[in-house]
Amino acid sequence: MKGLLLLLAAIVASTSAQSEGWCRCAAFVTYEHTEAMVYESAEIPITDCVDDAKECKNACVNQLNTMSNNGDLWHLTESGITVGQSICTYLADIWHFFVHNHRVYGYYEICGGAWQYTGIASQQMLCCNGGKQEHCVTE
Repeated sequence: MKGLLLLLAAIVASTSAQSEGWCRCAAFVTYEHTEAMVYESAEIPITDCVDDAKECKNACVNQLNTMSNNGDLWHLTESGITVGQSICTYLADIWHFFVHNHRVYGYYEICGGAWQYTGIASQQMLCCNGGKQEHCVTE
């Protein structure tokens, strides 16, 4: 019985000693049957995995909007290439060479939970031809 109480006490102590919560922000391209993460920012520390959902979402919206100039896929990044070309290059690296008319959506995740939509999307559709960003032509 003492062993069981000691084990229970150890579990409670380790659970309460865990680090603070965390928040992840990412951008995804959605396909008919799957999604591809095309960008992930550094984790954002939060205090609580339940009560800080709004803080996480707002921080992600701010991060994604800042790095993309409010979802502009033709915005030049600090490295001198467009946001869209960064995405096309990443997709080509994982063998997705052609993308035709897809939006890029922002999501956030709290403490390992399900990804949740931030409410933001790219201003333009994304089109990649052989890993190179192109202007989309609607048919």
